[in-house]
Amino acid sequence: MTATEFIAKKQETWDELEALLNHSRRASADRLNRLGYLYRRVTSDLAVARRDFPQDRCVPYLNALASRAHSAVYQTSPFKRGTLRQFLLFGFPKVFRENLSFIGASFLMFAISFASAYWIALSTPELGEKIVPDRFVSHIKKLEEGAWNDTSAENRNLFASFVMTNNIRVAFFAFAGGIIFMVGTAYILVLNGIVIGAVAGLCHTNGVALALWSFVSPHGYIELTTIFIAGGAGLKLGYSLIAPSSFTRKRTLTDAAKTAIQLLGGCVALLVVAGIIEGFVSPSSLLPSVKIGFGALTGVLLFTYLFAMKARFF
Repeated sequence: MTATEFIAKKQETWDELEALLNHSRRASADRLNRLGYLYRRVTSDLAVARRDFPQDRCVPYLNALASRAHSAVYQTSPFKRGTLRQFLLFGFPKVFRENLSFIGASFLMFAISFASAYWIALSTPELGEKIVPDRFVSHIKKLEEGAWNDTSAENRNLFASFVMTNNIRVAFFAFAGGIIFMVGTAYILVLNGIVIGAVAGLCHTNGVALALWSFVSPHGYIELTTIFIAGGAGLKLGYSLIAPSSFTRKRTLTDAAKTAIQLLGGCVALLVVAGIIEGFVSPSSLLPSVKIGFGALTGVLLFTYLFAMKARFF
């Protein structure tokens, strides 16, 4: 295909995008959807033009058009427009679904580490005790049929605040670690998987698995899922540095960072919910069966939200 044929074939799309940028200022749902679609088409065309027709006049034209469209698309991002409520309801689930490959990879890193450590602690408790911090080993051995955490009612507010802060910190580290070519993110996910897996294995060995799972279940579905999402955001950052595709490494990293920050923003909101539950429901005196059932309900609601919430605004 010659440059002339390429331009003739793609000109209609370019003209439509230019007209949309020139004449439509209203951020309607239809306009945003169409603008995003045409922007992706033009950036793809730009990559082809740079590769096949680097000296042709269409390259600077497409570069300018893509830059204008990029500004229009991202100036209407949920955080800049202030539509935080719509982002949390619809935008975050959409970004989650669009990045399932990275989030799935994050989950696998954790799950394999968890399963390995669980098996080690189950088959060789002495080795498992070397993996887990001493204070947890001591706590596990003192447990009987009581709750995993005996936080008093007056201290639960403080405990909830501590849990939120700690979990947000872990999520941030999992996210930020991706900038080291995914190594930091992988380290955080694997380390947490090993420690949590070893704790679970030791609880099973010591006959207090129910005490652990009745404590973890109410908040665990939300908490772990957000860690996987934050890890997926970190992996996306790192992957953009390793495989920058058709654009420069800086441009690819910038685009990946915008998506990753949206993922992290949604994680923070979910971790606030998880922290409240962990501070008030998980250490409560409710029956283990009630806590486990409550946790299962939060899991159903969470995955319904992530996979089913759709709107035309994003």
